[in-house]
Amino acid sequence: MDYIEDWVDRAMSCFYRDRDKDDPGKAHVHDDVIFAPPAPLDPAKVDKDFECLVKELGLSEEKQQEMHDYSMEKKMSLLVSQHCLQTEDASHFIGFLKNLQQSFVIDSNTIRQLQDLVISLRTQNYSYLESFLSASGLKLLTELLNQCHQQYTLEQPALFFLYALRALLNSPNGRAAVLHDEQHVLVSIARAVDFRDFKCKTVQVEAHELKSYS
Repeated sequence: MDYIEDWVDRAMSCFYRDRDKDDPGKAHVHDDVIFAPPAPLDPAKVDKDFECLVKELGLSEEKQQEMHDYSMEKKMSLLVSQHCLQTEDASHFIGFLKNLQQSFVIDSNTIRQLQDLVISLRTQNYSYLESFLSASGLKLLTELLNQCHQQYTLEQPALFFLYALRALLNSPNGRAAVLHDEQHVLVSIARAVDFRDFKCKTVQVEAHELKSYS
């Protein structure tokens, strides 16, 4: 499960973010400072919070059971990571896609934001995806991918639009939205086989397979 690995990586970055900002060589601890021991971990609370998280993700029963079997440490990592991710707002990416639709300028910042968009769609919860979809996120992705079909020099951004659509197909609400408008979305995805980039062709096949699971 790729998105689980993303969560673990991002969780670790949350743990060490503040530490990396400091210069260990300049740190000074007074002798009279007494550090309180960390609060004991409450397994019951972790399990309860993790249960809510799993339900929020809208996964299949099989995947839910797989996550319930995780160790306490991994559950904590995912809970911390999810807390960090919740600071993101779908409206930011909606605005980004609308601006890109009006001015299709591809630079390093555009690629970085497209990468962040894909990560968000792969790792955020059910409610986040609902807000993205309700703000016409799927329509924007499809229309931008269609623009890429008209100019094959845009294969790099096209790949990220395909990644984003594949991420939506991996979620129950995203898949339902795609199938509801499959005449436009799936046709646009299918046309990706004409791209020269092998990665685009691969994602196109994977997205088609995900659609077949519905």
